[in-house]
Amino acid sequence: MRQPEADLWMMEIQVTQLLSFISAVVSLTAITFLAYRYSARPHTVSGAPPVIPQIVPLGIGHLVGILKHGFEYFEHLAEKNKLPIFTLKILTKDVHIINSPDLIVAVQKNPKVYNFAVFAKMMLPRLFDVDSMTMKLASTSIELPGGGIGDLIVETNRIMHRCLGPGPSLEEMERVALTRMLQFFGELGKDGAVIHLFAWLRTVMTVASTEAIYGPQNPFSKRRPELEQALWQVYTTVDLQHFKDWEHDLTRLLLAPAPSIFARKGFQARSRFVDAMIDYLEWRGHEEGSELVKARYQAGIVYGLSIPEIARFEIGSIIGVLVNSTPTLFWLLMHIYSDPQLLAELRTELSLGPMWNPIQMAGRKLCTIDVPTVRQTFPLLASTYQETLRFHTHNSSSRMVMQDTTLAKRYRLKAGSIIQIPGATVHALPSMWGEDADQFNPRRFLKSTSEEDKRKQHPGAFRSFGGGVSLCPGRHFATTEICAAAAMFVSRFDMSPVDAEGKEVDWHIPSMEVGRITSAIPLPKGDIKVKVGVREHMAEWEWSFGFRGQDAK
Repeated sequence: MRQPEADLWMMEIQVTQLLSFISAVVSLTAITFLAYRYSARPHTVSGAPPVIPQIVPLGIGHLVGILKHGFEYFEHLAEKNKLPIFTLKILTKDVHIINSPDLIVAVQKNPKVYNFAVFAKMMLPRLFDVDSMTMKLASTSIELPGGGIGDLIVETNRIMHRCLGPGPSLEEMERVALTRMLQFFGELGKDGAVIHLFAWLRTVMTVASTEAIYGPQNPFSKRRPELEQALWQVYTTVDLQHFKDWEHDLTRLLLAPAPSIFARKGFQARSRFVDAMIDYLEWRGHEEGSELVKARYQAGIVYGLSIPEIARFEIGSIIGVLVNSTPTLFWLLMHIYSDPQLLAELRTELSLGPMWNPIQMAGRKLCTIDVPTVRQTFPLLASTYQETLRFHTHNSSSRMVMQDTTLAKRYRLKAGSIIQIPGATVHALPSMWGEDADQFNPRRFLKSTSEEDKRKQHPGAFRSFGGGVSLCPGRHFATTEICAAAAMFVSRFDMSPVDAEGKEVDWHIPSMEVGRITSAIPLPKGDIKVKVGVREHMAEWEWSFGFRGQDAK
């Protein structure tokens, strides 16, 4: 064969091979695409909940979605698939996302099968850097002082519900928190001030809430004691930026590998928290604190924990106090002041309510808000508060399935699988909240006198405080603190947004920074600058909070 013919023959072979390769690639791509199209639809196997597929295999795709979007990832999938329950394959675990109030109630009625405490124990080592020996001590069941047998997790939950439930312990904490808050309100001054609202509220709520818990040696409040109190001058403090760093990285601390690298700021901030809490406990600061912190400390001692170990458990207890109260009050005030009609109606309601009759005595004008009756006697304020929670909640309740079971006689769940109940999904259901479920309606929770308008709230429909055995024990404290603060702020102050030059502008409610799995109420995306001033006819009045006949001034 002559050389030109040979070259041509070789070229034909190469072209044929190339075309065969291209054909194979195209065929494989087509088969893969068709297979994905088929598998991309939720599918059910043997009575189990439908499985939502993922593009990235081996359970990694959904994990990346959670790391990136937090609980909003669950909400997105629920909105897309419109299912009462579905399953995500995440690494080696089945995670069941429940979106039906009826199924939520079924889970809450059976806490032994759908267990919260076991799930909490799984998270503790990652979130708070608790070592295996400490977890072993905390997980050992012993005879409890109040009767019964349980481990430290169970006992801590009992303590929280006992100390934060209605009674003297809760009332004292409310008194301390609101008394401290009064000082911040007074610092705004009669001439008003220009502040960044969320930053200001963060300081107010953090200092007031933590002083109510930890007492005069509060590690979250910067103190400069007088010289005669030199005993306390060596006391260290944690500033708010460390809390912000820690809270921002909590998702990565929980889920990411090598948190000291991938959640560096949060890892370092957590260490700072632990150091400050160790100092607080070693200086016996808890002995001047609330009944809550005293009881938690004593429980740690009973279970054989050292002070550093107790300190690590203690920082876990402040998440609800610091993470959710500030954004709740922020959103509540935003909705009130951006709606002139709502603001006017609330001020009328407050002026006619039990602000213990304003009195003039010895040339002083005194006005006291009766704290124990705030929610009962200010129904529009209470409704606006509840709607703020409904509208802004982005939490998720977690459970571990302890044995093979059938949920609601329909869905087969395997032992070791995890349940997640995203609150925002349930809060957006028109079947529960009406066709305006996607709108903010401050009157939604007002009791209707019309029989046809009355809708009994489904026991699984309101998820802001969780539910069942994981119902937030701090809900009473948070509700009283937020509603009483809002009542006084609305009664005393005018507030308007301003630009960088201090000129008044229209209200614009910022969007929410969703994606943090430990935040039930998201932070705003960016702060808002406002001018706050005492209302003209309120300038001469002295304000206080009343607690069943005793004033906090």
